[in-house]
Amino acid sequence: MSSDDQSETAPGSKKAQMGDKVYAKNVEFWVRAWASIKTPYTQMPKLSYLPDIPQNLEGYGLRKILDLGCGSGWLSVYLARLGFSVTGVDIASQAIELAKTWAKQENLSIEFSVADIVDMDFPEGTFDAVVANAIFEHLTFDLAKECLSKIERFLIPGGVFVGCFDRVGGGPGEYYELADGTHVYTDKGRLGMLLRFFDDNELKSMFADWTIDSFETEENGTRVIWARKT
Repeated sequence: MSSDDQSETAPGSKKAQMGDKVYAKNVEFWVRAWASIKTPYTQMPKLSYLPDIPQNLEGYGLRKILDLGCGSGWLSVYLARLGFSVTGVDIASQAIELAKTWAKQENLSIEFSVADIVDMDFPEGTFDAVVANAIFEHLTFDLAKECLSKIERFLIPGGVFVGCFDRVGGGPGEYYELADGTHVYTDKGRLGMLLRFFDDNELKSMFADWTIDSFETEENGTRVIWARKT
C-alpha cells in the first residue's frame, strides 16, 4: 500500500497526539537520505544474529514474511534466496526502487511497496512472521506500541515477531528531546530524524501481551527479541 493511500491521520492516533509536523519531518529525513543513492548496495551486513533468523523461522514452520522498514531490501533478498515468501515495505520510494532493482537482478520474486509503518494496513492474519531490524529506534515509545499492535493483527495465530533493537546513543548532531526521551534532530545532517533508545524493561513491557520466546543481548548491545502472538 502506498503512502499516498494512507495520507490521513486518525485524530486519536499517537502520531496525531505527538504532532504531525514532528513525525512528517522524520519521514522527510528518510526520503531525503535515500534520494541520493542510485544503485543497490548488495553486500550483506555482518550481523552475528543474521543466520538465526531463517533457521528459527524454519523451526517455527513459517514462510510468509513481512520485512518492516526494508530499506534497499537486503534482509528481504537474504530471506527470499532461502525460499521464503517476502513482502518488504519502506517509507522511502527510492529505497523501494533500489530493492526492486536488486530483486530483479537476482530473479527473486519479492513484493516491495512504499508504506509508512505507522499507517500501513494489511488484512488480519496476512503474515506468518514480521521482521524489524533497527526500525523501532526511529519511533517514539507510543508510536512503537501502536505499530506493534498493528503488527499483531497482521500475523496469523501463533505468528512471530523478530525485532532487533540497537543500543543507540545520542550520536553526532544537535537535537531536542520529546517527553519520552526521543531525540528529534535539528542539525543539517540529521534534520528531522527521530532516534530513541528502548531499555530492556520498556521492550519487555511492549511485549507484555505476547509470548517472548527469546530475549538475547549481542556483544554490541543489540537486543534480539523473538515473540509469538498469543
